[in-house]
Amino acid sequence: MLRQTLGRPSAFAVRLCAAMLILLAAPVSVAMAEAPAPENSSPNAYGTGWSCDAGFQETDGLCDAIVLPANGYFNDRAFGRGWECHFGYTRAGDSCEAIKLPANAYLESSGARWSCERGYRSTGDECRLIEVPENGYLSGLSFNDGWACDRGYKAEMGRCAEIMVPDHAYLSTQTSSGPGWKCERGYVVSGATCAEIVMPANAHLNYMDDGWECNRPYTQIAGSCVIR
Repeated sequence: MLRQTLGRPSAFAVRLCAAMLILLAAPVSVAMAEAPAPENSSPNAYGTGWSCDAGFQETDGLCDAIVLPANGYFNDRAFGRGWECHFGYTRAGDSCEAIKLPANAYLESSGARWSCERGYRSTGDECRLIEVPENGYLSGLSFNDGWACDRGYKAEMGRCAEIMVPDHAYLSTQTSSGPGWKCERGYVVSGATCAEIVMPANAHLNYMDDGWECNRPYTQIAGSCVIR
């Protein structure tokens, strides 16, 4: 008899547990009833509360209307100002102002900024024509005035000056600094010319090609390679 009593709860115990569960749930129900969803809101997708309707934002438990400026649209975000400006407009305080395009400019894909057309460069709030000198071309870069010199020329004082290549030299790809040319192997720069590197017997050009060093096992003494 004792084993049967312990194994199966009595009907009274079952009713008592059910009553306790009801009492525990009651405060939650009362609290929900006391704090209903505010106006201009709807139950959220998870069924755990509410969200403000489109055009409204939550502020201290209420859904306040978002003041939408002309040429603006709601961005459906629960934070921030709740709106963005249309393409071709930019935010100015609480309003959207039309972007003023200077002559020879176009709106970028973002719709919030402008850039100058090819052949023009931005200077303040206008697009100025790039003056390309003779023997030059538009580089499409924002530096160096927007132009570069043709091969064989280098920029000097706003123009493209011809590079004078001496004998035993060739045009260099680096023209922004230096003479714009390099000496062939076996020659070294000497002023505006390329001087031949004179090597003694039993020597070879060094790694940098700007001098010589002795073959092994020779040792350099003055201008010669000797065996000690």
